[in-house]
Amino acid sequence: CDTSCDRSKDPHKHIYMASPLTSADDEALIEEILARLTLREKLGQMMQPDWRTFRSAPKLSEAGAAVLPAWAGSAVKRALNAPLTDEQCDRSVGRHCLGSVLGGGGACPTPNEPLAWQAQAAAMQRAALRASSGLPLLVCNDSVHGQANLRDATLFPHHIGQGCMRDEGLVEELGALAARESAACGINWIFSPCAAVALDLRWGRTYESFSEDPALCGRLSAAEVRGIQRCGLPMAACAKHWVADGGTALGTGKFDMGGIGKAVKSFGLDQGNADCDDAELRATHVAPYLPALAEGVLTVMVSYSSLNGVKCHASRALVTGLLKEELGFRGVVVSDYNAVQQCGGSYSAAVCKVVNAGVDIVMTAGGLFGDLTWRRQLEELEAAVGRGDVPAERVDDAVRRVLRVKVACGLLRRAAASTPAGGDAAAAASRCPLFDASRAVPMGDAACVGCEAHRAAARRAVAKSCVLLVNEGGLLPLPAGEGGKPAAELLVTGIAADSLGRQCGGWSLEWQGCEGNAFTTGTTIADAIRAVQPGARLVSGRAAGRQATDGRTAHGHARTRTRTHTQAYARAHAHARARGHSHAATCAPGPAPRLRLTTCLPQDVDGLAWLLAHAPLSFPQAPSAGAASRPVAVVVTGEAPYAEGFGDVEELRLPPADVRAAVALADAGWAVVLLLVTGRPLLLPPPLLSRVAAVLVAWLPGTEGDGVADVLFGRAPATGRLSFSWPHAMDQAAAAARLKGPLFPFGHGLQTRAVG
Repeated sequence: CDTSCDRSKDPHKHIYMASPLTSADDEALIEEILARLTLREKLGQMMQPDWRTFRSAPKLSEAGAAVLPAWAGSAVKRALNAPLTDEQCDRSVGRHCLGSVLGGGGACPTPNEPLAWQAQAAAMQRAALRASSGLPLLVCNDSVHGQANLRDATLFPHHIGQGCMRDEGLVEELGALAARESAACGINWIFSPCAAVALDLRWGRTYESFSEDPALCGRLSAAEVRGIQRCGLPMAACAKHWVADGGTALGTGKFDMGGIGKAVKSFGLDQGNADCDDAELRATHVAPYLPALAEGVLTVMVSYSSLNGVKCHASRALVTGLLKEELGFRGVVVSDYNAVQQCGGSYSAAVCKVVNAGVDIVMTAGGLFGDLTWRRQLEELEAAVGRGDVPAERVDDAVRRVLRVKVACGLLRRAAASTPAGGDAAAAASRCPLFDASRAVPMGDAACVGCEAHRAAARRAVAKSCVLLVNEGGLLPLPAGEGGKPAAELLVTGIAADSLGRQCGGWSLEWQGCEGNAFTTGTTIADAIRAVQPGARLVSGRAAGRQATDGRTAHGHARTRTRTHTQAYARAHAHARARGHSHAATCAPGPAPRLRLTTCLPQDVDGLAWLLAHAPLSFPQAPSAGAASRPVAVVVTGEAPYAEGFGDVEELRLPPADVRAAVALADAGWAVVLLLVTGRPLLLPPPLLSRVAAVLVAWLPGTEGDGVADVLFGRAPATGRLSFSWPHAMDQAAAAARLKGPLFPFGHGLQTRAVG
């Protein structure tokens, strides 16, 4: 579809309408069901609580720093994720006729495996069908790059990497695979794609955006919608966050999600305010939604942010006027998590504003944080309708849209009336249930989760998303050698070299992501490189200060650790302890051809930087005479995992430790490949950029690090192109500033050919 605006006649109108979603017969069924529902049953369809509130368990607020990854193994989380019983489901879903439920970031049943997910979804669906309304349940999940709450699921590159692929067909395929692994857990509504145009790289949700280009965002959002909603199972996609969430101004943000963000340091972008006129709003922020709406996306989520000082959730002009009336959207508009509480002094006033603005479903933590339970929220909404503060017509419109999504998904269909021979057809029809919800529990195949076919597709996507920024002298692809012998000395180091957590980023098993490799199954970049070149030396901080071990990833790649037991190590370690640091480094004296470097605390990003500055350390000169080719050091660096709020930053800075290591290696004669694992472009200091031979950006590739090695060694060509322009300095963090001459322009990407 044409996502441009026809301004020849009216600059304020788009030349297109959204998909109708349902047929006339479907609409007749929806009206008949609506007529049978009581007010309480209707309001239940408008509430979406977090299912962790259905059991008697401590609140997250009682866990102290519960929102941080460190809480993942806590007793609080174990209690919240205990299996749901039929009684708990009946007491919540059934008694209140709930229309949908969600599990927020990090929510998972125990054990965290597909059959447990299926059992929990089935229990909730049974409760919904036993309720007086008898309507099936929408079960929601943040499957933004795979079923990211499920251990051992296939996690694909985040959207920023998918934008660099420039491949709508592959984006559609990834959407379908994510939907199938989600359906294998009983999920039928996915909160993706993100159609935001991120205009400031300091924003912590930049990696959720496909691009800074509205047209590219629109095409890829529509492709993901096709994949999700045509996956072969009942599934709804969700375009988010309506609207201009990527255009907020620095200093306007206030990260607040029902109390959990009050102690979070934010640099003022997330949930902030976007100041823009109507033309800019439409051309930059509305335009990416148009292809998704035309494709028939069933739901849209509203943004926490504000537009011109007005909360988007409370703006009838944006939600009803623009989205529903002008653009003709007939699906569901859902709030973001606990967003209603931001829109008024009291919950009663806030929910009236939000529902009257056009929000159809209220997504809520529902007592997971604080004392405002979802049951009380239902009571407040019912009282508002009773007072006339929320018109009954608005309630009917909201519930009509919820039913429309359930019909369009295939969860609801008209029941076939059977008339006995010689019987009264009218009497038979009156005894027949109005609708058939036999597909209300659409469980996908659990065997597809993390299967080889899905991982192979993810690996292809990883390779296609990698962007080659610099390639001096055609260093890449690296020679793979023959017979298992390396063609050249190869060293692999860096804080992200052996870390699935950093590869996957935020929204991966936990809301803010995880560190290390224990949380799921996958292949780290270091393991992928060593699968091609077993002789490659991994310089890692994991083994220092404890016994080094050999292990194996789920894919069978050997994982080894560098061991150093030298007098130099002992001296450096003692020097570090004396200064209050638990770090140490060693290198063999003289002309030894290998660097051996170790840190005791891999989570301390600045540990290696301290060593390089203070420890008695010198780098060996790279071998030259008689060497088959120049030795290569691959420095894998990038960001720690993060998500919304926590991911806003003041500076786009690489870890200083890895910067100094790369510079020192280059000065010692190594050909350095800088490999970036990051959710946004980061500054490349001139002293670094002038020394490295190649720069390859892997973004946040997910679980399949083999795709990165494929590009490094030429098993796959480098074809990715930047979906965001790359800044020279911090004064180019905003997209408008990069128009004057970025370090690397939008669309930049050097190409290589596959070899062998």
